[in-house]
Amino acid sequence: MGDVLRVLPAWDNLLHAFPLAKFQAVIESRHAFLLEPFPRLEPIAVHRRRLSNPVTALMELNRVGKLTHGADVSLDFHGVLKSALIPFFGGIKTRWGDGNAKEGASCLQNNRLPYKKKDRYSQALGLSEIFGALHGMSDLGRFKPVLKNTDLPPSAAWPINDGETKPRILLVPGTSRAGANKRWPLHRWIHLAAELKPAADLRWALGPNEEDMRNWLPEKSGVDALPPLPFWELASAVKTASRVIVCDTGLLHLSVLLGVKATALMGPSDPMISGIPQGSGSIVRANIECSPCREKKCLRQSCMEQLQVSQVLATL
Repeated sequence: MGDVLRVLPAWDNLLHAFPLAKFQAVIESRHAFLLEPFPRLEPIAVHRRRLSNPVTALMELNRVGKLTHGADVSLDFHGVLKSALIPFFGGIKTRWGDGNAKEGASCLQNNRLPYKKKDRYSQALGLSEIFGALHGMSDLGRFKPVLKNTDLPPSAAWPINDGETKPRILLVPGTSRAGANKRWPLHRWIHLAAELKPAADLRWALGPNEEDMRNWLPEKSGVDALPPLPFWELASAVKTASRVIVCDTGLLHLSVLLGVKATALMGPSDPMISGIPQGSGSIVRANIECSPCREKKCLRQSCMEQLQVSQVLATL
């Protein structure tokens, strides 16, 4: 989900720059709902299960490629083999890449940005900027929180009381299962909540992977948790926060796009790649020698264990 959210500012810039163009967005079916605020983006859904099966993967890529047939140009914001094969199978003649290609994807791109290490937001915006410049458009590399003014369904999950003056801080202790190595230890979260509670209105945001915490964590910390919410209602609740404290996961990028300041707790994640746009918040790290890394099965997880509550409080 984070990968999709991080390209939305670039897509939004393109939509505004080319008001008469037809746009298709190739996206996994499970994430197509993220395009709802952008009605001009026609989703072309890729089915993940078919891609994960070697027998059906090429068939699925070919099927999706045919749905893009007739497009004048493709912009590959993901830069892996499957995302490069789709426009190739679709017969799209002009195929752009953002310069950060892997798995041989660059061999299938005939227009590429030069490689430069930068965060995912900047990579995507760089591609929209260069494409816009070639067509006489400027300022397509500028970041803006594209969901900030989106009409969201109302949520009563975190009511704002009359006369409330305390800052509202959302605590997000979880990550996806694949990103379990990015989690900050729970005892640190509980300590942080205890320090913040006298001065702030706090809530926990717990995802499907944290359902087992839903009863005991609020009791242990004395901080209520938001109830399970549909995505856009959750976004509505996040939007009311003064600050979101979160690890490197999808809710970090949702907060950024909603214009809510984020405090991002990072260990194995490389802030040069997984970072957030300037002015969107701050990144807190322990800065140990072996961090960042790509070792998802690290048994020590020192980079998160050694991140202190005092560092987070100092940043706030």
